[in-house]
Amino acid sequence: MNATIIFGTKKLGQVSAAHISSEKYPDIPVITVEGQKGAKKSRRILMNSKAAELLGCTVGEIQEIVFASVEMGANAPKQVLIANVATLPSTVDVSYKTSKNKVAYDDSNEKGKAVTSSYACNEIFTFLGLEDSTNLEFQLGVFESKEIEAYSLDAVTGIVPESIETNRGAIATEDVVTETIAEVRRAEAKSPVIPDTVDTVEVVEALTEVEADSDWS
Repeated sequence: MNATIIFGTKKLGQVSAAHISSEKYPDIPVITVEGQKGAKKSRRILMNSKAAELLGCTVGEIQEIVFASVEMGANAPKQVLIANVATLPSTVDVSYKTSKNKVAYDDSNEKGKAVTSSYACNEIFTFLGLEDSTNLEFQLGVFESKEIEAYSLDAVTGIVPESIETNRGAIATEDVVTETIAEVRRAEAKSPVIPDTVDTVEVVEALTEVEADSDWS
């Protein structure tokens, strides 16, 4: 049976807010590594639903996650890998436990499985040589290997979120783009870069003087 059944809603046929996805990247596995949060505040590595699914981090259970560094020479960029300890062929010295359930992000309504470790966050920023004043998002990419099942932390590129947080709340990206274009056009109309009319009298007179002085006439 292929049916959508929702119990406990105030109005029949109405989908409650709890069933509406509020994830920034609902179709892409993305983890967020938190930057500096001030003294005595723990930092976290947050997994959206797709990332948690890839890593086998099911809600309601605690998993162990491990990180690895990859260096392929001076001319190759460094990489950080992430994997579920359960998928590795051998034991590791250092691993990090995930939260049992989803936790809230600090800067949005999104929730996801998390690893709470300021040390791990700092190690990722330091190894990759990145500034840790703000949170960073990484898209999980498959690490090509026959020995291990791991994913690389890649830059999130070519992804347009469905909505953007503004001082008016979340607005659809398409609407933000439309508003921006309209604002640019209004600004150009008030102060055009190229004037609507160009005084051509001086140009014509200059050409006439050149023709009069030319040896080819």
